[in-house]
Amino acid sequence: MYRSDPFVILTHDGAAKIANSEMRGGRVAMRHTPSEDAYIVDVVETAKDVRVQVAIPPEYTALKWGDALHAAQWMRQPVEGLNLHHLAMIRRPGISLAFHDFRSLVAGVNDPGNQLGLLITYDPDLSQEAIEVGVSTFAGWLVQRSGVRPIHIEVEPETVGLAQLTGAWPIEQLARHAVLVVGCGSIGGVAAEALAGYGVGTVELVDPDRFLWHNIIRHTLGPESVGRYKVDALKTHLDKRWPDQDFVAHRLDAVSDAHFLRSLIPKVDLVLCAADGIAPRRVVSHLSRRAGKPAVLACVLDHGSVGEIIRLRPTPRFGCLLCLRENLQDEGAMDAEADQELDYGIGRVHQPMTAVSPDLQYVGTLAAKTAVATLLESLHGDHTQRLPGEHAILGLRPTGDLASPFDVREAGDIRWRTVPSPRPDCPTCSAA
Repeated sequence: MYRSDPFVILTHDGAAKIANSEMRGGRVAMRHTPSEDAYIVDVVETAKDVRVQVAIPPEYTALKWGDALHAAQWMRQPVEGLNLHHLAMIRRPGISLAFHDFRSLVAGVNDPGNQLGLLITYDPDLSQEAIEVGVSTFAGWLVQRSGVRPIHIEVEPETVGLAQLTGAWPIEQLARHAVLVVGCGSIGGVAAEALAGYGVGTVELVDPDRFLWHNIIRHTLGPESVGRYKVDALKTHLDKRWPDQDFVAHRLDAVSDAHFLRSLIPKVDLVLCAADGIAPRRVVSHLSRRAGKPAVLACVLDHGSVGEIIRLRPTPRFGCLLCLRENLQDEGAMDAEADQELDYGIGRVHQPMTAVSPDLQYVGTLAAKTAVATLLESLHGDHTQRLPGEHAILGLRPTGDLASPFDVREAGDIRWRTVPSPRPDCPTCSAA
């Protein structure tokens, strides 16, 4: 197929109108967008001289379809095996049939004259074997007097969206779960989007801040969201991208509004915290433990040189964030809590922007993966989602000069460790 060949889009409604017609063929009207050289089926003749408008979903109308209608036609299995020939030809770029040969094979095809002709052939009787090798029920043809070539026709499937992954990914199980995302900045925004992409049915968003100009460089949101509260703008973005899932916005500060946060956590299955600073992470660790809910904490450390993911599970085997940090201090590791207090995101002189957007997306996506893997393994027994540990250190642009376990030396390296058992004097674990 030539790159210059047009592209035909057939919506589910258009395909149904052709399939349900009792005619052997009929006329079609298409709208055209010259910038993409794409055509969309707009009207189908379903009975003699009866032309019916095709429903085009509004989400498919981003392209500027012209008002002029281009005449085309459709035919039901004009000759046995034609769509199989279409597949064989389209796999051999540049091949074509002489117009008179094609017309003798496909009786009734219109003579395009000096114009461009488009034909859709429909074969409802394909064998399963033919379908498995790639033969299409609907095939497109570019008909010109200079020759006839196969072209691609994109047919809207009956199922669009996450449901397409049914059987290949646990969509139904994850649709019943809810995750609370605390902190909707660059890492949290990506994590929320990834959770939706994994199929988590409800994602609740917590953040008190507005989206500002300096956030644009590393956030999933863009200039259209400047001035809005992050949770509201992110909800709008996610609602549009994932219309079958639920997103709830809470303009709350994890620390000063901890009493409100306390009431939200028991209603979800897991908490993912991507907020900056010591206090919100400690609040999430404490409240999640008290509520008996697992938590995932995500951040970057040491001027963006390493990323960190911590999974906290409320069992006697694993301690909380405070237990982990005290254990690391005993080992002589970096004071990661103090490092968290550095403002790495607004480009001030004392702390310039050092964590680039793709690295933050990497951390946020792995945090979401950790959350989803935890839900699938702990609640559904899916051992294919077992993680190597509870504490991951990611090499972003590591220098290798930090004390263990933060001394990763290669970009892309992930070092997994466990989380120590609860300390006897821990105010979170001992009271849980």
